[in-house]
Amino acid sequence: MRILTMAVSALALAACSGETDAPAPAPAETPVPVEPGGGIGDGAGPPPTPEALSAKAIPARFQGAWDYEGGTCNPASDLRMEISGKEILFYESIGQVTGVQAEGGDIVVSLDMEGEGQTWQQKTRFSIVGNGDMARLHSSDGDSPKQRDEYPAKRCPA
Repeated sequence: MRILTMAVSALALAACSGETDAPAPAPAETPVPVEPGGGIGDGAGPPPTPEALSAKAIPARFQGAWDYEGGTCNPASDLRMEISGKEILFYESIGQVTGVQAEGGDIVVSLDMEGEGQTWQQKTRFSIVGNGDMARLHSSDGDSPKQRDEYPAKRCPA
């Protein structure tokens, strides 16, 4: 009985002191805006990949040798292009990457071009349509809205 009385007394003292062993409530979380400008998320796309954040490198998914889907992937093919992070080799010209801008799943690549004794700047839009062996690289004028590519390219074997 004496032990029971001591236990009840200890509990009563703890209750009167106002102290409890319960953890303190977690602070309220502040939501992070979905869009950089603090928008409500109605137009937000997926977060940019580290590749897309590098303003002068073509993302890895676009890199490699590509040739017209009906082509042979022979290096002499006039529709073949070899894309690396910093340049694109075309049949008779080369483009040095000066900028890359992500637009949804597409990229718009700014290039300093050189070929056949001339130099110029151009922007080219690239998108990949399909997956695996059916993936096709579509390209169009980067200064215009996305257009249908009449000559989509397949990925060439490494």
